[in-house]
Amino acid sequence: MSLYIKLFIFIMNIISIFMRPILWFMYRKRLPNIPPIKNPLLRLSATTIAKKIRNGDLKSETIVKIYIDRIQEVNPFINAVIEDRFELAINEAKLYDEQLKSGKFTIHILEKEKPLYGVPITIKESCCLSGMSYTGGSLLRKGIKALVDGPTVKIIKDAGAIPLLVSNTSEFCTSLHSYNFLYGHTLNPYDRRRTPGGSSGGEAALLGAGASLMGLGSDIAGSIRIPSLFCGIFGHKPTAGIVSNAGHLPLVTGNINYMLVMGPMTRYAEDLNLMMNVLTSKCEKSLRLYDSIELKNLKVFYLDSFPDIKSSSMEITEVVYKASQYLINKGAIVQRFPKDKLKNILYMTFSLFSELKEFNLLEGRNSVLEMGKSIIGLSSFTQTCCLIQMFIDKNAFISVSKKEYYINATKELTREMNDILKDNGILICPSYFRTASFPQTMIFEINNCIYSSLANITGLPSTHVPMGMDKNRLPIGFQIISAANQDYLCLLIAKEFEQVYGGWISH
Repeated sequence: MSLYIKLFIFIMNIISIFMRPILWFMYRKRLPNIPPIKNPLLRLSATTIAKKIRNGDLKSETIVKIYIDRIQEVNPFINAVIEDRFELAINEAKLYDEQLKSGKFTIHILEKEKPLYGVPITIKESCCLSGMSYTGGSLLRKGIKALVDGPTVKIIKDAGAIPLLVSNTSEFCTSLHSYNFLYGHTLNPYDRRRTPGGSSGGEAALLGAGASLMGLGSDIAGSIRIPSLFCGIFGHKPTAGIVSNAGHLPLVTGNINYMLVMGPMTRYAEDLNLMMNVLTSKCEKSLRLYDSIELKNLKVFYLDSFPDIKSSSMEITEVVYKASQYLINKGAIVQRFPKDKLKNILYMTFSLFSELKEFNLLEGRNSVLEMGKSIIGLSSFTQTCCLIQMFIDKNAFISVSKKEYYINATKELTREMNDILKDNGILICPSYFRTASFPQTMIFEINNCIYSSLANITGLPSTHVPMGMDKNRLPIGFQIISAANQDYLCLLIAKEFEQVYGGWISH
């Protein structure tokens, strides 16, 4: 059965190769850049702004209005906003300022119980924000609104954050490009001819453009980290189970529920800690998010490519090596991760995704027929949505016996990675095999999300780290993976690389 998968990937790669020069010719003229950031307050971290609001040095209303202005300035260029709640947000900010002025809260209480007090935030549309659009980008759900806040969104709001909007995503979070028939394409703020990634591409585009302070995304196979790569920001996929995924659309249930997680997307590494501290406030596990470790005591593994998928570009390979060399110079033990342990990573991932039987993305329609209709523009569903449903319906073209073998192999890989990384180890590897490309190629490269999905199928935490720009002035970077519940290591090393290599760079 693996022959069908290899043939499928071969055909997809060939189509992608032939499409690229055609697209280069079609999009040879660069589109106008988005407006530059002018207000210096837009360059402050959420951590700094939260402190300034608590201390009375900055009003919540002021920063909320500044971000609303920036969103309205850039959204015509990137199309990232599905629905806003600007008027409500301003009123909430005024109320928060009044409460602070009246002495209702002390600084100590705010630091402990409401660390996001008065801070504006943006939310991916699939994450269930009360009163806002909740369609998953599906025509069949047009006009549907969320009736309540999802548990994770509620935790954020209870911590004092003020949601400004819900942002665009791919249809039912199925694509590496944020596009659907309801709201159209979201564009990359660094080069508007290119994709911001998916499915959390709306969040990534707003953050990359300096139009969001912090964002809530979701990740089932790289949907936080791939957009973070393409838009030059930080994104963290938490350890499975430490952040509730209830209220997400679509929701993964059953024995692979752990693959779907919600997590923070930010421009500054310190804000990942701030958001994770809030998101895991009800987690019973000891996560030690603000712990530290001496770099000389760090055990580092690295990989520049995975078996059976495209090798990473030379520039991404170089930043993986550069980061590894930096840690060597700091005294860390650095070695190549045993690649043989990932020899079946493609089939492991496909086997698990074929288990998404509760996904009824096409509402019972024949997936093969809908795929054919989508190719000629007659389906109500996007091509990627049809492709994913067809893959699920066809059991990923893997026999039952083979699927069981690969699922057991995934469990063994999870055990081995936790044993290798323990409480002082990290793996540095690509988040994706290259920087942002043209939207039309992404469906043909969907198998390359394997780079990111390694952390999903094993339930391990992973942080994407921006590492500057490539020759085309597109953001570049990699991900850091640690053992389960060792999220602090990913966040800590992300901060280290931000200090050394600069982190987010405005367009």
